[in-house]
Amino acid sequence: MGRYPFLTWVKRYLSVRGQTYAEATTKELQRRYRRMEKDLKMLVEHGKVSSANPEKMSSEDVLTYINLLKSRGLKEKGISHNLTALKNLLDYVGNPAVQRFKAKYPFAVPKSRSPRLPIMEDKDYHAILQEARSIDSMDWKRLKAYALVVLAISTGMRCKELRLCQITDVYLDEMKIRAEHVKGEGSYGQAREIAIRPEARVILAKYLRARNKMVAKMSPGNLALFPALRGDGDGYLSTNSLEKLKRLVETESGIKFDLRMCRRTYGQKAIDEGVSTEAVSRLLGHSTTKTTENYYCRMRQDTAIREAQSVWQGPKSYPDVKTPKIESRFEVTGYV
Repeated sequence: MGRYPFLTWVKRYLSVRGQTYAEATTKELQRRYRRMEKDLKMLVEHGKVSSANPEKMSSEDVLTYINLLKSRGLKEKGISHNLTALKNLLDYVGNPAVQRFKAKYPFAVPKSRSPRLPIMEDKDYHAILQEARSIDSMDWKRLKAYALVVLAISTGMRCKELRLCQITDVYLDEMKIRAEHVKGEGSYGQAREIAIRPEARVILAKYLRARNKMVAKMSPGNLALFPALRGDGDGYLSTNSLEKLKRLVETESGIKFDLRMCRRTYGQKAIDEGVSTEAVSRLLGHSTTKTTENYYCRMRQDTAIREAQSVWQGPKSYPDVKTPKIESRFEVTGYV
């Protein structure tokens, strides 16, 4: 394996599994593994772990590495991400050291609890929609930026799904769009069709007309929904270009958000409007409703109360049942 067995195995692993990851995810994993390799080499040099070779690492080596991260004050969530990345690499190599570590040292396993992150506020959501409607069809850059954000909010599509979406994937008459290049593409991921929120129709129709004119003029045959218009045939925006378009909307509107917030907003608005959790889970491309509820959206408490009262035919008045008058907060005995 040479002098750098860890990075050699990382390169092999990412060459196989990296095809199923989004471009940004692959780059983040590369950075994470480089930091991990540096830490493991340091631990080997100090005699703290037996090997930095993924084939030879033991459960005790994993424990020492996790303790190092804890000693630096890294949060549980960050440690959990590193442990997952290490497990995936060692699983690829055929080394069960991480599973053995979890079984042998359960007290050291990081507890990663990720609460649902915030959604976009309604006033911000409507402000972006209003500005998008007012953009002139000739203002190509701004129109493309706002159409991208509106589509993200109105479909919940992931960054990769938006970036690689084609014009042939859009069915505006039926108000749906197809996500072909999904998370886990080539392995567990499955292409899916997604309902587009109705308020996006006018904006998307305006964008599609402008897009078709620009493509015919600058990049004939380009199928990308959000084309790069480089004229070299590939046609798709990079992840960085997508981020720049999103930042343009942020800067103009003064509203801070990312595309994942748009995705959560799509899910939460659908739940609030009465769409079932199972349906929202399928629209978002989740394999289980547990992922949807834990990390994206679930029914709000006030909605749950209204639904329960509706099923029970609303709050009723019961004249034969009197609410007892309690003189003191301690005087509750005998209440039936």
